[in-house]
Amino acid sequence: MPLPAAIEQPVREANRVSLHPVRNAIASMMLLAKDDEMPGTGAWVTQMREKLTADELFRHKLVIIGFFHAILPEKDFASFSDYLDDLEKTDPVALRDKMLQTYAEICIGCTEEVRTAVPDWEKVLASPETYVGFLVDHFGQDLVEAELETRAYEYVVEPPAMRELIVDHLRWFWHEYLSQEWARTEPMLRESVKAFQNANLDNMNRLEMARYITGQDLNEDHWTRVLAKAERVVFIPNPHIGPYVTRFHFRDALGVVFGARLPEDASVRIPELDRAEIVVRMSALADDTRLRILQMIAENGEMRSQDIIEAVGLSQPSVSRYLTQLTVTGFLQERRANGAKAYILNRDRIEKTLNATHRFLLGAK
Repeated sequence: MPLPAAIEQPVREANRVSLHPVRNAIASMMLLAKDDEMPGTGAWVTQMREKLTADELFRHKLVIIGFFHAILPEKDFASFSDYLDDLEKTDPVALRDKMLQTYAEICIGCTEEVRTAVPDWEKVLASPETYVGFLVDHFGQDLVEAELETRAYEYVVEPPAMRELIVDHLRWFWHEYLSQEWARTEPMLRESVKAFQNANLDNMNRLEMARYITGQDLNEDHWTRVLAKAERVVFIPNPHIGPYVTRFHFRDALGVVFGARLPEDASVRIPELDRAEIVVRMSALADDTRLRILQMIAENGEMRSQDIIEAVGLSQPSVSRYLTQLTVTGFLQERRANGAKAYILNRDRIEKTLNATHRFLLGAK
């Protein structure tokens, strides 16, 4: 099947790898705000969860998840401090309304009626129940935390209080924790940006470029559609996201956040980046159950998820987490077989991981 025109043509001029300090920081804060376990993320995320009190962590989730589309900047800033100063000056009603309008434009599995309806904001904001119901209609039940959004509603109907909470929390979190972490990791991130800016991407289409930069075997059908819709794509290396790839939209661009790394064919090596990528990959192997799963699949050639669950003898959620980590780190490849997920061993990724570890420790090719 031919790729869409936006994917077929070399599009270097419409794509770039960039540091984006503010969006980078927000991506790290989002990792901390998520409840679901993401094996392989940076140690900073775990350390922060241990440092924050329960009240601080809830407030963090409230700001980052409850007001995400209010805090996501529409323009670039040279520093997080500049962004905070600008946010503090933003009209609170305009800030709130920008978030609500973004919600109205999102439709995740919603009905055609919801997709085409013009929201009656007076009705939407009439009560916590109508507000949460509006979010469920647009995002789906599974993606809406009712308790958190009910608390968010108290601020949504009071825009000045909402802006004050957002600014106070972000300023506190930046000065207490994230500014030191940014100072530590910024040099490494700049090296990652520089390496990809110097790479030859001219003959790659967008999907090839995304796979090359992220180091992930991104699903062709899904990512072809996502990339084709964007006028331009900005790739942002993050120090904490590990083997995962996430995305967000701003202005006319698609932002793709990936774990900071070097191109596999880079002529120079940066020890800290090499070490970070090796830690991500080896952490997936540093578990007896995950190694058993790899061994079983290697012996069988291919296994369905249900067969793996039965063989391991653990719950479906537990095995799914293991399979997710092994897939995002590239040790397993996933496909659909008669409607079920099936997995095969990615021998090339295993060999490259062992070779990279050998080269890093012993200096040999």
